[in-house]
Amino acid sequence: MLRHLQFYALTSVVLAIVTGANAVIINSESDIQQIAVSITVQINSSISDGSGVIVAKQGNTYAVVTNNHVVCSSDNPRRCSDNVTYTVRTYRGKEYRILKVQRLQKTKNDPDLAIVTFNSSETYPVATLGNSDVAKPPASIYVYGFPSTRNRSGSEREPELSKGHITSRPQSRPGGYTLRYNAETWNGMSGGPVFDSDGRVIGIHGQGDREPSDAIDDQGYTTGQVSIGTGFNAAIPINTFLAMRSQIGQIAANLTIDNTPTTSRPVSLNNPNDALTYYVRGLSRLDMGDFSGSIADFNQALQKQPNYAEAYFYRGLARLQQRDLQGSIADYNQAIRLDPSYPEAYYNRAVVRSQLGDKAAAIADYTQAIRFDSTFAAAYNNRGLARSDLGDQQGAIDDFTQALQINPGKANTYYNRGLAHERLGNDRGALADYTQAIQINPNYAKAYGNRGLLLAQLGNVQGAIADLQQAAQLFRAQGKMEDYQKALDRIRQIQQQ
Repeated sequence: MLRHLQFYALTSVVLAIVTGANAVIINSESDIQQIAVSITVQINSSISDGSGVIVAKQGNTYAVVTNNHVVCSSDNPRRCSDNVTYTVRTYRGKEYRILKVQRLQKTKNDPDLAIVTFNSSETYPVATLGNSDVAKPPASIYVYGFPSTRNRSGSEREPELSKGHITSRPQSRPGGYTLRYNAETWNGMSGGPVFDSDGRVIGIHGQGDREPSDAIDDQGYTTGQVSIGTGFNAAIPINTFLAMRSQIGQIAANLTIDNTPTTSRPVSLNNPNDALTYYVRGLSRLDMGDFSGSIADFNQALQKQPNYAEAYFYRGLARLQQRDLQGSIADYNQAIRLDPSYPEAYYNRAVVRSQLGDKAAAIADYTQAIRFDSTFAAAYNNRGLARSDLGDQQGAIDDFTQALQINPGKANTYYNRGLAHERLGNDRGALADYTQAIQINPNYAKAYGNRGLLLAQLGNVQGAIADLQQAAQLFRAQGKMEDYQKALDRIRQIQQQ
């Protein structure tokens, strides 16, 4: 029976600020908030939500910089369709139809940027752009945007200002995301501005980080990936955008740029008596992969400030990278003791407990994470995984459904729910979910593989072979040769029946 030759088990997910003339003096975070409110916009459509920042004006036409994936995504090609209507909503509550979308990202190696324009007879301020080259660890930054949380979408979204520190400046990253920080962000904030402490835009936010590790089944096969919340996020430096002036035409002449040195006092790494000194340096070392160095810094921070919940959280993350699972759990225990409403700590502890095989304890922790953050889609997804592993397929389906209500664009959650449906014998529901996963992500080889096996079980030999051939082709292109060979073996089994 091919039903028992499913390709893979379920897959998990993770976790998971302004303008003005050069004479503007920023005296407090409330000043940055006021600037952020005036220049940051929502970008809305029927299939995606994002943010953007007004950077130029010519006559009645305003130019907004955002992420390319907000208006065109390889994971969701429907966003690129000319039939999709995008609108810009300003802080005054006015909604304007986007006149033009100029995608600056032509290939996956290009910066994930786009420019959209709208017309308005009203006057809106434009951003002052800073010098992102001088933005280095551990400087403070602020991210502003409109999260798609609390079941809100489109114009219902409410803005958030999130403060953090720059943790690293890698030489190169896919999509141009070389400005990394620990400020908390959420879906819907992509395309929003990142500010320095003087209220100048130094980046365009657009990426939340994930740290995947292999999930192994009881027979020793890789079944998917388990992810943990790192708390690190990334932006495209504004100087990357400025280097593309030749592509943006007349807009370039209307940008406001201020390269004067920052007037704010940055965090110093030379004060050995300051817990924040060690904490921020620990973040930077963790982000750069120096796990031993980061643990040493978090140790120092905790010696100077024993009740530092965030230091325990990130030391737990560093220990997990070194496969010190018990040490990691001990740190998450301490973070939770100090802050009993710390959803990310419950979430990461759940991931570790799941890796140790204690699915029941993982479910309890995911439940706590959801209790303190009801919009935590990844926690619903991963609780669904644990419930499925324990045989509670209906409970798993309920969790996957809730995750999709919060974040409907996750192909892997549709895939997970499809497999749970299949395990309950609901072939129609499984086919629908595998198909939806493929529509969102046409390169989802596992979804093609499982849909092909299910079609074979239902007697649709031609459809089964077509799906398995597509799965094989994708696996080969992705360099997964063992999976490629599995797909070919399945095709031969079907043909020999």
